[in-house]
Amino acid sequence: MKANECTVTLGEGVATIKRRGTRGTIVANVLGTVEANGVEVICLDRLVHGIFESELGGWQVSGAVTTLLARPIGPVPEKGTQNS
Repeated sequence: MKANECTVTLGEGVATIKRRGTRGTIVANVLGTVEANGVEVICLDRLVHGIFESELGGWQVSGAVTTLLARPIGPVPEKGTQNS
């Protein structure tokens, strides 16, 4: 499944993942957040990504037992532009 075919919504202590073309919604509790070296990482209490997925709704995903969502802090640069 393509990464842009789902949305990740963060609420008060929860993350909701909705995949396009499905009725179901995955809800996970947020265990904690860390901000370091310009990256925001959110730890969820369960796996919400598939084995071959590395991105969900603009977040990089990883983890074997729980899902870690990671993205750069601040504005996301447009594709095709570089910082000088």
